[in-house]
Amino acid sequence: MGRRQMSKSKKLVYVSEDLIRKAMELARSEGKSLGAFVEESLELALSAREMGYSLEDASKLLGVMYANKILGGVFVPLEVFNRLIQAVYEDEGEKLKERWYESGILHGKYLKERFEDPVEAFKGFLEGSRWDLSEVEVKEEEGLIRFRCFSTILTEEGTETLLKYIEGVFHGMGYETARSDHMKGIIILEFKR
Repeated sequence: MGRRQMSKSKKLVYVSEDLIRKAMELARSEGKSLGAFVEESLELALSAREMGYSLEDASKLLGVMYANKILGGVFVPLEVFNRLIQAVYEDEGEKLKERWYESGILHGKYLKERFEDPVEAFKGFLEGSRWDLSEVEVKEEEGLIRFRCFSTILTEEGTETLLKYIEGVFHGMGYETARSDHMKGIIILEFKR
C-alpha cells in the first residue's frame, strides 16, 4: 500500500496516556518512531473507511480471517464449493455431515477458549466468512440461544452440512441442541447449556 501525499504541516492531537504508551511499545518493537506509527495507523484506518468498513467491522473481519487461518480454513469460489459439496453428498452424505460436525466442535472449542463472548464471535465469523448467507441472527432469550440464518443461494446439501457445522460449534462451546429445523436456505436452531 503506497503512502498518501500528506501536507507537511503538523497538528497537535490529544490522546490518552495509556494509548500513547501502548503505541510507543508497538512502534519500538517495529523499529519505528511514534509519529511514523501513528501516521501509518491513521492511513490504514482511513483506507478501511474508504472501503466502506467501520474500524470495528474491519477489526472483526481481521479477527475472522485470523481464526480462519488458525483453524485451517480456505476461501473457495461459491460455485466450486457447492459443486464439491454436491458431488460428495451424493455418495457419502452422512460421512460428510459428520466431518462438518467434527470440524464445528473444534471451532467451537477454539472460540470458547479464544473469545470472551464466543457466541458473538461465531456470529461474526459466519458473517465474515460465509458470504453466501444473507442474514445471521443470534438471540439469547429465556435461557436459550436462538440461532437463525438465511440464504437465497444456499443449496439443500449446503444447508444440511452448514447445520451440522453450526451444531458442532455450539456443542464444542458446551451447549446442547434444544430445537433443530431447516429447509433449503433456512436454518433455525435453539441451544441450551
